[in-house]
Amino acid sequence: MRDRRGPIRVLVVEDEPMQGWLTVQVLETQGGMEAVLATSGMEGLKLARSFQPDVILLDLILPGMSGLEMLRQYRREGGRAEVLAVTGVQTEWGKRMSLALGASFLLSKPVNWEELVRTVRMLESGLEGECQELLKALGAKGKGKGFFQAAYCAALLGEGRCELLKEAYIEAAARDRSSPVNISKNIERLAEELHGRRTELFCRLFPGWREGPPTNREFLDILSQAARIPL
Repeated sequence: MRDRRGPIRVLVVEDEPMQGWLTVQVLETQGGMEAVLATSGMEGLKLARSFQPDVILLDLILPGMSGLEMLRQYRREGGRAEVLAVTGVQTEWGKRMSLALGASFLLSKPVNWEELVRTVRMLESGLEGECQELLKALGAKGKGKGFFQAAYCAALLGEGRCELLKEAYIEAAARDRSSPVNISKNIERLAEELHGRRTELFCRLFPGWREGPPTNREFLDILSQAARIPL
C-alpha cells in the first residue's frame, strides 16, 4: 500500500514528446504528485518496474510495443498500479480490450487537463471512496447497506467494470452475500431518503427531483459522475 503521506507517483507513457512533457508539468504543478515520462511501451514497462507508480497514464497507440501489449505484460508481471488508458481513436474494441487487460479507466484525446487531474486523484483514492464522501455530503448517514452498496455499484458503473445495472447488482450481491433484488431495494430506499431531505446539493445534482426520486440508474450514474468533481 502506498504511503499516504507521500506524493501520488504517476508514470506517463506518451510517444509525443511535447504532449508527454506538458502532461508531466500539469500533474506536478497540482501539488502532491510526482510524475515521470516514458516515450515508448518498452521504456514504460522498465520504468513501471523501477519507479513503482501508483497510477500509469498510458497512451494505447505507441510505436513498437503498443499500450495494450505493455498493459498485458505489466499485469502479467503482477503490476498493481491503477491504469488510466488514453487514446485518440476510441473504439468499442479498444475500450473492452483495455478494461479486460486491467485498465481502470479510459480517457479520450484531446485531454481535458482538469478532468485528467481529477481522474488521476480519483483512481489513486478509489471511486468507491469518492462516492461514499459524496453520499455523506448529500446527507446520507454513512452507514447501512444501501450506503455502501450504492457507492460500490456507482463505482462499478463509473469505472466501466459493469455496463448494465443488473450486472452491478449481481457483483454487489456476491460481495455482500445478498441478492440482486435486495441490492436494488436498498439503493432505491437510499435515493428516496436523500430525495426526502432535498439538500441544496441534491437539488443541484438531480434537477428532476420535483417529479420524484431518481431511478436507481439515474442515481448511480449521476453519483459516479459527480464524485469525480471536487465539491
